[in-house]
Amino acid sequence: MEWPLCRLVERRANRMTVVMDRLGVDALTLVRRDGGCAYADARTTCLHCPYAQDCLAWLDADPPSSERPDFCPNLAVFESCRKTTT
Repeated sequence: MEWPLCRLVERRANRMTVVMDRLGVDALTLVRRDGGCAYADARTTCLHCPYAQDCLAWLDADPPSSERPDFCPNLAVFESCRKTTT
């Protein structure tokens, strides 16, 4: 019985990484924010997110959607940690 839950957690964790990449999030900035709590909170939010199907549709769009994923509860923190170009 444990394996389905483990797979769910792994899929959601992987999905968050893909979303962060798509949005141009600087992972180190997110991990360093609030002593790591912002990252941990984002992971927890993603794990319990009620918008998983919307997220999958946004990620699976072909060509990739240029629209912001406004449904994403982590969007504000992700946008605040975007990579800067120099």
